[in-house]
Amino acid sequence: MILREFIRENLKTLYEALQKRQNPPAGTYDAETLRECFRRTQVQTGTTHYFPDRVVFEFIFTEPSLGPAVLSITVPTPEPIVYMPVPDWVVEDVWQGDVTGSFRFRSEAEQLIEQFRTQLFSEQNLAYFERHRLPKRRD
Repeated sequence: MILREFIRENLKTLYEALQKRQNPPAGTYDAETLRECFRRTQVQTGTTHYFPDRVVFEFIFTEPSLGPAVLSITVPTPEPIVYMPVPDWVVEDVWQGDVTGSFRFRSEAEQLIEQFRTQLFSEQNLAYFERHRLPKRRD
């Protein structure tokens, strides 16, 4: 499983439980905060925060008369998470945007790096010389 799938599955499972006013089926959270959140009628997903060994999902509960409340649920990951920064040479020479990198499971990052090494240092690289020139800038 890749990190993106892990996030999607957990977010969906947690959100569906919270919509039904059920305790989250995974992770740890503050029970008092959950009780306070359940006093509100609407729930929506908030920010997801990444750490090397866990993910923290935020859910925002709203009620006009009470104001918003935020529930944070910490879910441990099955393997370490790493941040894969976009290399400086890509940012300087190729990329026209604000993307600086992405979070991945360590095994996924190792696989992507190995695929890149293969693209660079094998016969596969010769095919790039035979293709038409790609545009120098992305617009």
